[in-house]
Amino acid sequence: MINKERLLRDNRLCKAIIGLSVEELKNLAAEFSACYLIYRKKNRKDHERQMGAGQKGFIPTPLDKLLFIL
Repeated sequence: MINKERLLRDNRLCKAIIGLSVEELKNLAAEFSACYLIYRKKNRKDHERQMGAGQKGFIPTPLDKLLFIL
C-alpha cells in the first residue's frame, strides 16, 4: 500500500506512481476539492439532514479521493 505522506515528500516517487510532480498534485488537489464540494452541494436532493451528517466514507479527505482516482 502506498503511504500518502511518503508520496508527498518524494517528488521522484510521485512522478513514477501517478505521473505528476508534488506541486502539480497539490494544485490539482485544490481544484478537485473545490469541484467536489460544488458537486456534492449541487447533486443533493431534499434531505432532512445537513451536509456532513450520516455515515462517513471510507476515503476521508479529498486528497485521498484524488489519489485513489489517479
